[in-house]
Amino acid sequence: MKRNFKLLWKSWALEISSHMAYKTNFAIKMLAFIIMDMIGPLVALLIYKNTAGIPGWTFEEFILFTGTLTLVFGFGHAAVIMMPARIIDDVRQGHFDKHLLRPFKSLTYFLFSSPDIDGVAEITVGLILVSWAFVKLGLTVFSWNFLIYIFLIIIGFIFQYAVMIMISALAFLFVKSWALFDVFFTLTNFARYPLTVYGGGITFFLTFMFPIAISASYPADALLNGISGFGILKIVLPVFLFLFVSVWFWNMAMKKYSSAGG
Repeated sequence: MKRNFKLLWKSWALEISSHMAYKTNFAIKMLAFIIMDMIGPLVALLIYKNTAGIPGWTFEEFILFTGTLTLVFGFGHAAVIMMPARIIDDVRQGHFDKHLLRPFKSLTYFLFSSPDIDGVAEITVGLILVSWAFVKLGLTVFSWNFLIYIFLIIIGFIFQYAVMIMISALAFLFVKSWALFDVFFTLTNFARYPLTVYGGGITFFLTFMFPIAISASYPADALLNGISGFGILKIVLPVFLFLFVSVWFWNMAMKKYSSAGG
């Protein structure tokens, strides 16, 4: 474990130093990401000013929802979204073999060595939105609901990691699997609204088949309204099942890897 965190530290140090070489460009890019992430709350403000808003959610509650989504996606962006990009590129060019020689398990290595500092901007915006909502809603961090909220945010990150594993594994079979990013980001659009706006079929899909609702709907609802032990189990088990299938598929696909471009 110590070796893994040493790898993580060095990877982030290299990522930060590479961006600090062009400080102005880095600052402009971070500002651009922050502005883009703030568009959602501004649109929500317009919706709530001119309509009845999202059914079952006040404006402050929806900002909590949006902030949670931005926070979870930010963690995924910062830690794992570059993993499939690196793997797809290395498999295509026949460079993946070098990773097999490293003193790490392949998935462990990519988890701890694929940082993207752009995700920090999303995390920052997410924290600002969640903090604002906490103040407006009178929420406290000294509660059981808050602990469950943090736990479900971690589960949301794990789901994103599982999706990245699945996309990465397909690179061994199809070499060029960039289109799967488009599929993933299209499906994430469903997570941008609470489950209350969807029918039963879509809710079932987003909870049990492709459980991306764990990214915001369930953490925010658990914080606001609480959740039972069975409720936690119901939304956590599909994520770990998805992770298990993703890791199994990765191991199966690795056996088909033939080097030098697949």
